[in-house]
Amino acid sequence: MPPSPEARPRIRRIGNLVHVYDSVREMEIINRDLLGMISNSYDGVCIADGDSRILLVNQAFEKVMGLPLDTTVGRRIKDLIAEGVTDTSATIHVLESRQQETVLLNTLAGRQVLSTGVPVFGPDGKIVRVYCNLRDVTELVRLREQFGASQRLASKYFLELQELKKHQTTRSQIITRNQTMRQVVDLAYRMAQVDSSLLILGESGVGKDLLAQIVHESSPRRDTGALVKVNCGAIPESLLESELFGYESGAFTGARAQGKVGYCEIADKGTLFLDEIGELPLSLQVKLLAMLQDRRITRLGGTKSLPVDIRVLAATNQDLERMVRAGRFREDLYYRLNVVPIRVPPLRQRPEDIPFLLMHFLDEYNRRHRLQVRLDEEVIEALTAYPWPGNVRELMNLVERLLVTAQESRVGLEHLPRKYRQAPSGATMAPGEDLPPLKEAVATFELELIETALARYGSRELAAHKLGISLSTFNRRLRGLGSVNFDTQI
Repeated sequence: MPPSPEARPRIRRIGNLVHVYDSVREMEIINRDLLGMISNSYDGVCIADGDSRILLVNQAFEKVMGLPLDTTVGRRIKDLIAEGVTDTSATIHVLESRQQETVLLNTLAGRQVLSTGVPVFGPDGKIVRVYCNLRDVTELVRLREQFGASQRLASKYFLELQELKKHQTTRSQIITRNQTMRQVVDLAYRMAQVDSSLLILGESGVGKDLLAQIVHESSPRRDTGALVKVNCGAIPESLLESELFGYESGAFTGARAQGKVGYCEIADKGTLFLDEIGELPLSLQVKLLAMLQDRRITRLGGTKSLPVDIRVLAATNQDLERMVRAGRFREDLYYRLNVVPIRVPPLRQRPEDIPFLLMHFLDEYNRRHRLQVRLDEEVIEALTAYPWPGNVRELMNLVERLLVTAQESRVGLEHLPRKYRQAPSGATMAPGEDLPPLKEAVATFELELIETALARYGSRELAAHKLGISLSTFNRRLRGLGSVNFDTQI
């Protein structure tokens, strides 16, 4: 229930102040309250006349200005500025502009003060009073400057980090002096800024996966997602669909009860790199094409389609155009993937890169294995003349093998496996040279073929698949060759 009119307090307005009117002693009470508020205010208060003479100040004013109260009242602010007590004043600005002013001033006490002055005009239009409020903002300004400095430093570090990442994860990994290879790398950098599908072509071991890494690491997708690599030739065909697209619970015998996320979902907002795309079965080519067109996938055994935002990079060492003509690769998928083709030249077409690659991997493996092994000039010359059917992967594996098996701090021509110091393919035997026994010659050829397959494909499983033998047969042949003059051959 609202109070009766008699019970309500009476209020009165004096200027911009509203106060409770209780008794005839109201002015005495008001004066007491106003003076108490001014005296105890956290902010400095200063009242000056039209000649900038200080009439009233509070204790907070003494703190921010660094002057005793009894030596401040009665002095002109103009004189204080001339003496260097402060560098400016809101009162002076108010007297000049005849309107409210706010200034940031620096005081003799080393404080930064935000001061606002308000003019009061007399009947003749002259300024008779200037009311100033002074707030110490020293700490606030310091924090703001620190924040600004930290922001600038963070921006600087961010740019430096981005540049460092770019050099460490991309250009520093490409060791080349060949003009064609440089053009390939530059094209990869340009394509990193767009989202088109890329088809990376080249023999096994030339570095197609490294080029895919460059494209992803230099693209905006680096910050939003991961690079997910799938070797289509290393995963059994029966498992490839579930690995790529995932599966729902109970999709097939042996499936996990909770289902499984596929590589396409893992690569969401990132990049999906399909290596050996020529090994992808026709049945999965249809599903991959649908994913590229609709940007949606359906898990194996599922009915609900899921959106995915991925960029697809594909690589192969096969002639996809010939496979299209032979009906072993879908033409529509080929054109979907082959938006921008990038062909990586084999190592034999860029022999000027071989010495630099040898030194690069030599330094890397010396550091990794805490060794100090060097290569003789004759070794570098012999390896530069070698055709490298396994390309950079074969070179990299050979350098590591030479280092970890070295008996001394140098590798000479005599330490090279026989095939690396033989005359190039096609050379005839010297007159009078004895023919090797057939069994030894077959063993040597078989060993070189197995070594080449390992160097080219990187794993025993894939090497056995390419040679058309089972993995157990591959391992058995390798062990058998090792027992027949194996040590002298490698």
